Amino acid sequence: MSKEKLEYPHISLPVPQMKPVYDVVVIGSGYGGAIAASRMSRAGKRVALLERGKEKWPGEYPSKLRECLKEVQFSSPKRQMGNKTGMFRFHDGSSQDALVACGLGGTSLINANVALEADDRVWDMSVWPDEIKNDRESIKRGYDRAREMLEPSEYPSHYPELPKLKTLEEQAKLLGEEYHKNFYRVPITVTFEDRINAAGVQQYASTLTGNDCTGVNDGSKNSTLMNYIPDAWNHGCEIFCECDVLRIKKCEKTGRYIIFYEWLDDNRTNFAKESRNAPFFVIAEVIFLAAGTLGTNEILLRSSAYGLKVSDRLGKGFSGNGDILGFGYNLDHFVNGIGSGNIDPANMKAPVGPCITGVIDMRRDAENVLQGYVIEEGVVPPAMGKSFQVVLKSGSTAIGSKPDITYSESASRKWRQVKSAFGGYYTGATSHTQTYLVMSHDDNTGQLELVNDRLKIENKGVGASDTVKKLNKVLEEATLKAKGTYIPSPLWTKPLGRGLVTVHPIGGCNMGKDGKFGVINHKGQVFIGNSKDVHEGLYVCDGAIIPTALGVNPFFTICALAERICEYAAKDRDWSINYGLIGRQIDYNRPLVSYEQNEPDLIKRPRNHELEGGISFTEVMKGYFSTEILSTDYVTAELQAKSADSTMQFLLTVIAYNADTLVDMDDHSAIIIGTISCRALSPDPLLVTRGKFRLFIPETDKVDSNRMMYNLNLKATDGTKYRFKGYKLVKNGKMREAWKQTTNLYVTVYLRGDEEEEDLDEVNVTQEDEEEDLRKIVGRGILQMSPFEFMKQLTTFKATGSNDLSKIKAMITFDDFFVSTMLKHVFVRFLPLEYPDQKPVPKAFHHKCRPNKSVWEITAEDGVKSLLFRYQGGRKGPILLVHGAAMSHEMWSTNLIKKSFLDYLLEHRYDVFLVDYRLSPTNPACKNQATLDDIRLDHAAAVKKVREVTGVETIGVIAHCVGSITTFMGLLDGKIEGVGCLIGSQVAMHPILGFWNNVKMHLKLLPFWKHVLRQTEFDVRTSSNTNILNKVVDQLLRFYPVPKSQTCRSALCHRASLCYGTLYQHENLNQKIHDNQHTFFGTINLTTMQHLHVAARKKLILNYQGQNTYATKENVRNRLNFPICLIHGEENVVFDIMSTKKTYDTLRTINGEHNYVHHEIDKYGHLDCWWGTNASKDVFTKALSHLEETQHLWGYNAGQPKKDYRDSSSSDD
Repeated sequence: MSKEKLEYPHISLPVPQMKPVYDVVVIGSGYGGAIAASRMSRAGKRVALLERGKEKWPGEYPSKLRECLKEVQFSSPKRQMGNKTGMFRFHDGSSQDALVACGLGGTSLINANVALEADDRVWDMSVWPDEIKNDRESIKRGYDRAREMLEPSEYPSHYPELPKLKTLEEQAKLLGEEYHKNFYRVPITVTFEDRINAAGVQQYASTLTGNDCTGVNDGSKNSTLMNYIPDAWNHGCEIFCECDVLRIKKCEKTGRYIIFYEWLDDNRTNFAKESRNAPFFVIAEVIFLAAGTLGTNEILLRSSAYGLKVSDRLGKGFSGNGDILGFGYNLDHFVNGIGSGNIDPANMKAPVGPCITGVIDMRRDAENVLQGYVIEEGVVPPAMGKSFQVVLKSGSTAIGSKPDITYSESASRKWRQVKSAFGGYYTGATSHTQTYLVMSHDDNTGQLELVNDRLKIENKGVGASDTVKKLNKVLEEATLKAKGTYIPSPLWTKPLGRGLVTVHPIGGCNMGKDGKFGVINHKGQVFIGNSKDVHEGLYVCDGAIIPTALGVNPFFTICALAERICEYAAKDRDWSINYGLIGRQIDYNRPLVSYEQNEPDLIKRPRNHELEGGISFTEVMKGYFSTEILSTDYVTAELQAKSADSTMQFLLTVIAYNADTLVDMDDHSAIIIGTISCRALSPDPLLVTRGKFRLFIPETDKVDSNRMMYNLNLKATDGTKYRFKGYKLVKNGKMREAWKQTTNLYVTVYLRGDEEEEDLDEVNVTQEDEEEDLRKIVGRGILQMSPFEFMKQLTTFKATGSNDLSKIKAMITFDDFFVSTMLKHVFVRFLPLEYPDQKPVPKAFHHKCRPNKSVWEITAEDGVKSLLFRYQGGRKGPILLVHGAAMSHEMWSTNLIKKSFLDYLLEHRYDVFLVDYRLSPTNPACKNQATLDDIRLDHAAAVKKVREVTGVETIGVIAHCVGSITTFMGLLDGKIEGVGCLIGSQVAMHPILGFWNNVKMHLKLLPFWKHVLRQTEFDVRTSSNTNILNKVVDQLLRFYPVPKSQTCRSALCHRASLCYGTLYQHENLNQKIHDNQHTFFGTINLTTMQHLHVAARKKLILNYQGQNTYATKENVRNRLNFPICLIHGEENVVFDIMSTKKTYDTLRTINGEHNYVHHEIDKYGHLDCWWGTNASKDVFTKALSHLEETQHLWGYNAGQPKKDYRDSSSSDD
C-alpha cells in the first residue's frame, strides 16, 4: 500500500449496536483507556470502550485553519461552546488553562510523542502509596510492556538534519556545559520506516511534516489508535465513539456498575438539554475510568453528587505538570518551527520533523527531584501560522526581552521581519523562531470541582511561583544568547493574572494509602469514602491518578501505571492476560476474537463504510403516563396522570440504514435508539435495548388509516424489563387534524419477563392483541410534540450515504413517501375515486366452523317470497336477525370482519335465523316498488316460520334500521305475532332524521331523482364503467358534507351517504369491509324511500297514506309490553339519537320502565355498531346481555326460573 492510497478501516461500531451489559467497560481511549481495553480483551473478557470523540484515522485529521476551527470546543464553568466531539478541547480555568484532545486515541492523537520515564527519585516521594514505592519491579514491567507496544525511537541520525533540533543543541551549548551535556535526542513514538507494528497495524515512515499537534496524516504517529486500540479490537473489544460519559452508579441490587452516557450524535445536538437529562446507560461488572485527567475527575465528581461514595480528596492535588510555554523570536539561527501541513516536503527549505526530537534534560543533575525539569523544542501547527506571526510581532514589542546586539545584527533582524511580513511565516523572523516546551514541578495544589455541572480548574498562583519565574529566565537566557527576543506565553503576563496553559493535566484522583490521603489505592480502585474500603470493580487508570508533577512528559509513566493496574485487576480475579504479540498484520475483516456470531444481528450496517442511502432523525415527545388507568381509554389515563403529575418523556433517534426499506410497503421499518424518562417506571432513564420504528403501516382495522409504530424493549438500571408500544394514528381529515395525528403518540407499557425476547415485528396495538398478550400492562399514556420541538426535529433529518447522489436519493425517497402519504389523508376529496371493480377479491377472515345452514323459501301475505336461513348453534333463542334497507343477511354473517354477530351468537349457543326479505339485493323482489307497510308482511312470515320450525311460542328478534321500523309496524298492528324479545337498532317508532338527511328531504332530492331524472331506484353500487349520469353523481359526491374525519375515496361509500347518510364512523371499520360493501349492498326502490320520508316528516311511523295506524297508545300498551332493547350509535347521522330515545320514553311512559333498555354506544355511528372492529366488545355484549337476562320469558327457555342477571330496567343513557 502506498502513502497516496493511505486507508484505514473504521473499527468502531454504531452506538445502536451496544449491548446492555459487558464484563468490562473502559471509558476513554487515551493511553490508560487503550491499555485497559487491550489487556482486558486479551484476558478473554467481553469489553466495550466508550470514547467521547469521533473516530478519525490518518488522512482525516485537519490541517488548515478552517478545518481546525470546526474541531475546536471550549469549556468553562459558564458555558460550553463548539462541537462537543471536536478534536481540540480547551478548558478555561482560574490561572490554569488546559488543552486536551477528543477523539478515538485521546490526547495521544495530538501530543508530542515523547516517551521518557520518570526520574527514579519521583517514585520515592511520600505522595505515593507504600505498595508503589516498594514495588519498582511492577513499574518497570509496565514501562517495558508500553515500550513493546508503542515502540519509541530517537530521530534517526541518517535522516535529514532538522534546523529546530540543531538550534536547540546550539542553545544548550550557549547556556553552558551543564546544559549541553544534558542535551540528547529524545525517544518518540514516531515511525521512521514503513513496517507492520507490534499490534499488526501497517505504518509508514514519517514525512517530517511536524503536524503532530493537529494529527499526523502520514500514518507515522504511534498514537494509541495505531497499537493498543486496534489490538483491543482484534481481541474482541467493541468500540463506541461519540459517547460522553456523565456519571457512574453502583446498583445495590446487582452489585454491578451503571455507566450513564450521552450519545453525541449530530442528529441529537438540537435536543442537547433533553439528551443530557435522559442519558443512555450500559452495565458492567468492572469499569476502567480513563477519560483523561479532566474527564475522569468530572465523571467522578458528578457521580459523587449523584450519590456514589468516594473520597473527599476527589478533585484535589491537581497539577499542570509544571508546563511552561515560551518562544525565542527572530533568532540568528534558522529554526523552521512551523509545521509544513499539506506542503510537499520537497518544496520546503528543510524538513520540519516531528514536533519534539530533542531535550535538555535537567532532572538528573538537580539536587532535589522537585528542581528537575526538561526543555524541549516544539512545532507550531501550520493552521496557526498566520496568527502565530501576529502574536510574535506584537509580543516582541509588548512583552519581549530583546537581545543586546550590534547595528548590523539589528539590521539583519529587521530584514527578517520584513521578509516574514511579505513572504509569509515560512520565511524571515518567523522561520527563525524557536518554540520552547518545559515540563517541571509545580506544587500540586490545584483543585477541580463542578460548577453549573461543568468542570472548573482552580490553580491560583501557579504561574507566580519562583520555579516558573526561574525557568522563564532560563528560556530568556537561551534566547538572548542566540540573538533573539524572548516572548513568554501571552497568558503569563500581569494583565492576564500570570496564567499558564498545560497540555499535561494530571492528578485529582490521586493514589493514596486510604481515602483520607487519596482517591484510589495502588491498584487503581476507587476508595469508598475516606476509608480503605474500595469499589472492587471501579478502577481509574489515566493521568488523574498521578499525585505529583513528574517534571517530564507524563504519558509514558501513565502507560506504566495503567499496565500495572491491569495486571493487578486480572490477578485479583484469576484472569490471564495474553501478552504475546500477534506477529502478523491485522485482518480487519476477521479479528482474532469476535463475539458477533453469538449475537442476534440487530442492525444491518456495513462496518467499514458509510451507510448506503439511509435516513435518520431525532425526536422528543413529552406527556403523561398513568399506572392507574390500564384500559384503552388513553385520554382518561392522561387526565389521571396529569392529576398525579406522572410524566413521561423520550428522546429517540430513528435510523433507517436504507431509505427504500423504510418506505417499502412490506416493511416500513427502521431501528430506534434512545432513552425514556418516566419516574413511575424507574428513577433513572430507561434504555432502549431494541427498538423498531415503522412508518405509515396500512391500518387494516381502520379505514384509510396508517400507523406510525414505536415498538421498544426497555431496560431499567435495576434490571427490570419493559415493552413500550406506541402508535400515531393518521387518518383522513383536515390539515390541523393531520398535525395532531402526527404529534400525538398513544403509549402502552408492559412488563417483560427476564428471559423474554419478543419479536419486534409484532407491531399492532389493538385490544385483541392485548387480550392475547400474556404480559402485564403497567400503564398507558399520551405523549405529544410541541410546534417548537417539531421545528427542531425537522433540522435533525439527515441523509447518509457513500456519496452525494445516494444521500440526495435517500432524502427524496423519504420526503416523497412522507409527503405523498400525508397529502392522501388531507386532500382526499381531490384524489381519484375508488371503485369496487378496481379492488382485488378480499381474503376472508378465518372463522370457526358454523353449523350446517338450512334454507326455506317463505311467502308473505301479498305473495312476495323471501329466503329464511338457519344456523342451529344451540338451545338458546331462537333469534331472527332482520337486516336494513338494500342489504342482505350477509350484514350479520359477513366474513370480512374478525367476528360477525352471527358467529358471536353461535359461540353463545343460540339458534339463529336470518332472512333476506324483499329489500335484499339477493331477492328478485328488490327491483319492485314496496312500501314499509308491505315490508312488514315479510317479517310476519319469517317470524311465523321460525315458530313453526322450532315449536316455540315466542321468539327473539334483532332488527336494524328499516328492518327495525317495519318490525315495530308489524308488531303494533298485530301482523307479527309471537315475538317475546326485541332489539331495535338505530331507530324504532320515531324516525327522526339526522341533520343532513333532514336537509336532503327538504331539498326534495328524492322527487328530483324520480320525476326529473325519471329513476325508479337508487343503487349505491357503482363501477368505473358506469353510465354518464352515475359518473356525474359520483364526481359531485366528492363534496358531500360528511362528519369530521369521515372523508374517503370510495364511490360506493359516497353514494350510500347520499342515499342514507354516512353509515359509520370510518375509524371503526376495517379496510376489507369498507372496500367490499358491494358484496351485500344493493338497490333501493324509491317508494320505500318515499314512505320513509312520510314518516320522517312527522317523526312517527305512519302508513303510506300518512295515517297513524301503528303507534297508537293502545297498540303500544297491548302489543309492546315485553322486553325491548334499543341500541343507538352516539355518532349516528342517519337517524338522530332522539329517534330511539323518544321511543324509549314512550314505552316507559305507557308501560312502565321494567321491560325496556336503551344503550347509547359511544363513538359509534350506524352500521359500525355491527361491523366495527371492536363491536364484539362494545355492542354485541349489550345485545347478548338483553337476550340472556330475558330468555326465561321467551323461546326455548320460556317458563324456566330466571337466572341471576343484572337489573333489566337499567339504561346507560
